[in-house]
Amino acid sequence: ELFEEEHKDMINKAEKVVKDINSCLMLVSTLIGTVNYAALFTLPGGYDQDNQSKTYGEPVLLIREDTEDDTVKFLWYISIALFSSLFALVAMLSIQLSRFRSNDYYIALPFRYIVAVMALACSTIFTITACLQAYILDRISFNSDSYMWSAGILLALVYIDALYLTSYYMFFVIGCSFAYKGQEM
Repeated sequence: ELFEEEHKDMINKAEKVVKDINSCLMLVSTLIGTVNYAALFTLPGGYDQDNQSKTYGEPVLLIREDTEDDTVKFLWYISIALFSSLFALVAMLSIQLSRFRSNDYYIALPFRYIVAVMALACSTIFTITACLQAYILDRISFNSDSYMWSAGILLALVYIDALYLTSYYMFFVIGCSFAYKGQEM
């Protein structure tokens, strides 16, 4: 109790910093989700516009047998990206609506932050993968393996640069919180 009274100002500053960072991440998650939602309904190749056709209104690339697998992959990538950005948004909203008690800083907030950032990273990865799959569908790229590998390497470098140290620190905080929980200092 004495620690909480003496460091009330520090807890208030930490709450403000967490909310500011979280609001920026919520904006990014919302934008990624919006882009993926729009991409889900505007497929590459468009829709069959021939009224006499028995496939009227269906996606053109889904009808053709040579691109059916690639179109299904594209839809899966977009769907996973959309749902993971929604999951990240919900996790960030739970952080934003948290009460920020001093005990929350030990386990609850770091765990929520890890979940939110990992879901946001997953949505980013699948959004970029869906973009590359759209290039493959539009026949802009004929060598799909080289694009997927180069994107994977680029995303691994971004993850290492942006998320690894933060995630490692959060796991360390959670581990220390469990190790010293209930012990008197």
